[in-house]
Amino acid sequence: MKFLPIVFTCDNNYFKYTAIVIKSILCNIDFDTKYEFNILSEDLSEKNKDLGKKMIQDYPNTSIIFINLEQIDKEKFYLNSYMNISTYYRFYIPEIFKTYERILYLDSDLIIDNSISFYATIDFENKIAITSPSIYIQKKLSENNDDSFNLDYFNSTLKMNDITQYFNAGVMLMNLDKIRNQAIDRKMFSSLTEIKEPYYQDQDLLNSVFHNNGGVKMISNEFNNPITYKITFKRLFLNAVKHNFFNKKRNDWFTIYHYVGQIKPWQAYKIDSNLFLYYAYKTPFISEIFQQNQALKVSKLTKCKLWLVSLF
Repeated sequence: MKFLPIVFTCDNNYFKYTAIVIKSILCNIDFDTKYEFNILSEDLSEKNKDLGKKMIQDYPNTSIIFINLEQIDKEKFYLNSYMNISTYYRFYIPEIFKTYERILYLDSDLIIDNSISFYATIDFENKIAITSPSIYIQKKLSENNDDSFNLDYFNSTLKMNDITQYFNAGVMLMNLDKIRNQAIDRKMFSSLTEIKEPYYQDQDLLNSVFHNNGGVKMISNEFNNPITYKITFKRLFLNAVKHNFFNKKRNDWFTIYHYVGQIKPWQAYKIDSNLFLYYAYKTPFISEIFQQNQALKVSKLTKCKLWLVSLF
């Protein structure tokens, strides 16, 4: 059986969104693969841990592990936007998972809509990680009209010279053997003092360090798609039927749908929110999400449709 260890980083409040990503993986699971979900956090409640365990109890080829990070020196991590300090927890992955050869890091603002078991065996081709391009950043650099994040910052501060190599760090298969053997984990922490105010925080640091120490293997944006699609009830229903009754891929447009913008699908109802809500309705957190996000205005009829389609 193949083995795919996956890591999420979150705080107690964000765990509900992490749980939705996990549920989306479970709905597209391959039974010839063992999935290990690792949750790195400082303050996860026992209630959330119990809910996480219950979510996977009907899937014998899965396990969930909660890892408490203690005595984190938060002062050394730079934040300049809506990002949470937990985004930097992935710097600790090589140290925590010392016996692992590879591990898949996933953000909590995305949805898995097809099988991802191929990550268990895909060849690194001697690269540090397997990632997908950041379409937004590469476009920004090609236009070079942003005074803060421009080619000068890219070349001089990040010490990168090829805009096509800038990746989105929200989906990242890490080659832990290579990272440890080349002491790249220590270089990740060193970059905190070398680049004191990274514009896109840890993503800039990871791009800089990985680029200058062997580079990454880029794969299609199908596996980290930031392009907005209109997600209709009909599409959700047909995709579910196709997958559940005919064992086919849900769609041919993406495997991983990433809500990369500042406004997340739990904060406002948009044309692509239905995919997120489809999986959210399959978790015990759906009521809490609506209660905590008053700006998420969804009609009763829409809620009813989402609940019905989520049964498939």
